[in-house]
Parts: sequence; C-alpha cells; structure tokens
Amino acid sequence: MSISQREFEGRYVAIRELMKEEELDCLIVVGLSDDFNRGNIRYITGSGNGGCCILPLEGAPVFLARPYQKTSPKLRRTVGAIDLLDLRETSDPAGQAAKELSRFYRGNKVGVVGMTCISVPMYSVLAEKFHDRLVDSVGIFDRLRGIKSAEEIEKTRIAAAIADKVYILLRKIIRPGLSEYEIYGAVKKAIYEMGCEYSFDLIDAAGAMMNMSFVPTVDRLESRGTLFFEITPAYEGYYAQLPVTLPVDEYPPHVRKMVNTWAQSDKAALKILRPGTRASDVYHLLVNTVRENGFISPFEVGHDLGLDAHGSLYINESSDTILETGMIIAVHASVMQEIGGDGCGMGYTYLITANGVERLSKIDLAKELIGNER
Repeated sequence: MSISQREFEGRYVAIRELMKEEELDCLIVVGLSDDFNRGNIRYITGSGNGGCCILPLEGAPVFLARPYQKTSPKLRRTVGAIDLLDLRETSDPAGQAAKELSRFYRGNKVGVVGMTCISVPMYSVLAEKFHDRLVDSVGIFDRLRGIKSAEEIEKTRIAAAIADKVYILLRKIIRPGLSEYEIYGAVKKAIYEMGCEYSFDLIDAAGAMMNMSFVPTVDRLESRGTLFFEITPAYEGYYAQLPVTLPVDEYPPHVRKMVNTWAQSDKAALKILRPGTRASDVYHLLVNTVRENGFISPFEVGHDLGLDAHGSLYINESSDTILETGMIIAVHASVMQEIGGDGCGMGYTYLITANGVERLSKIDLAKELIGNER
C-alpha cells in the first residue's frame, strides 16, 4: 500500500508551518528522476519521476504535467497524492510555473526546493520575476524528511527485507567467471519482481578490489576474489541499503583481515548509535577502528536515506548533526590498504530508536561470512 492521503496532508501542514516562520508565500519544488534528486518532489506528490510542484500557503498544491497526461490511467498509479493535487498540463513549464507562483505571491518570499534540479530557463524566468525574493528553502524539507513517520519506517523495513533476499540470491549464484552483466541483471530482475520501482546498485567483480561502478562492465568474478555489491532497493520510493563484499570461494588472507576489521568497526558503532550522538563522533569511531587495524577508510562511512538513496546528512568528520529518534541511516565503513586496491565495503541500514538503534536487515554479515573469528 502506498503512502496514505492522511500522511500527505500532514506533510502539507508541517511544511506550511515552516513556510510561515520563514515568511514564504509559496514554494516551488523541483525534482529529477534519479536516485539522489527525486525525494523532495515525491515527498509532496508521490511521484518518483521528478517534476515540478507549487505549494501555496493555502489550497491544493499545483503539479505540472506534460500535455495529454491528465487522462492517463498511469498517472494515478505513479503519482500517489493525485487526489490532493491541482494538475496543470503544460508544454511550457517555466512560464506555467511563473504564472502559478504569481497567483500566490503576496510580496514576501518565494522558496525554491531543488535548486540544483531546476532548469536554467525556469530559474531565469523566476529570477527575473521575483528578483531577491526568490530564495533557497531546501532546509524546510531537510528538517522534516530527516525524521521518518511510522508509514515511512514500514516501507523501509520492506526495502531492507528485499535487500536481504538479494543478498541470499548473490550467495547462491556467485562463482568464478560470472560477469558483472549477469550479476547486475539477476539483481535487477529480482528487485523488480519483488515490487520495487527502482534501485541504486554499485558493483565491482574485478579481483578483490572495491572500485565502485554505477553500471556493469566486462569484469568477471575470479577465484579467491570478491564481489562488492551495494544493494539498495527502493520500495514505494523508500530506499534501504545493504553493501556487501562476498568471497567468490574464499577470502584471501588480507581481505579476510579487512572483513574482520569492518566487523569490529560496526560493533563499535552500535555502542553509540542512539539519540543524542553527534554524527561526527560516529565517523571518528568508525575510521579510528579501521586505522588501528592498519587500514584506511577513504570513502564516506554513512549517511541518511529515505526517498533518496542519499539524504542531506553526511556522517563525516565535521558533521554536527545530532542523531534523533526516527532517523534512518546507512553505516558502511570501507576498509582498504590503498585507494584503488583491494578492499572491503559492508554495512547496514539502521533505525535510530528511543532506546538506541535497530538494524533493519536480518542478515548478520559477520556471522555468515567470517563466523567466530571476530
């Protein structure tokens, strides 16, 4: 079941309260149909295909659609909040957006959510019309989307369960000679068959390396090598992540040590993943644990996720964000000897709860892959 109408209505109320605080007459929300820029537009429309929506302080949000889309039966299946929206067909989205915003403008400010997604023609038209009254308001959505509702948590649980099933599939099919194309195809097929609209997946089947690629290449699995795969399905728009580094037959000794190191870092993080912890403290604990074992952790160690595969929270050395109940984060320290070389990348999707943390995956990677060596 998709997000309820009541949930969408609650979002509108919460957004409008923050709009009043920031003296905004209206918002224009713009998104793209990719894994990192669809979340804001889907948050208020239910559309995972990007688009443009104008949200006034009062009245129905105005969602712009291409010509001849209004009567399409597909629209109801792909725009979850369709019954709450004022749908306007247009072949001139820039001009139509300016027209709709002008209806709600009262001389205060016009907020843009999705400044990096808005087209140059649309921004030019709006900047000419509203001048310095046009402001970046993405912070409103960052604040609200960071804490997940019960409905959102349930969608993420289902996505995590799907990721677990993909992990089991990978363990079954992994063998020397299997190509990245075959692996990627099997994963995508399984994810779609389990009801996901899309997924974000990284892969590296070359040797025991961890040089992540967004698309499959000609590389094939090798004996005593590994398969790195970041499994990230989205169920009803909500992503869950399960990065894994799997042995083709058995881990080489130096990679096994990396996997042990990752397990130690994850175990250490569990002790502080709770409300009140600063995100930078999580970063330092993960990276220091890796360094103490003689390795480096050069890639991002974690972030939040939801309607985007990566939200606005970066778990890095300078993040002063405090973890709160209801946040959903991916924690995945990388372990390498050198950048571009062999490595291990694994992790989980975690829900921050009132009492600490809950791992949404039911797979115990350390127990399955290295047993009692930790």
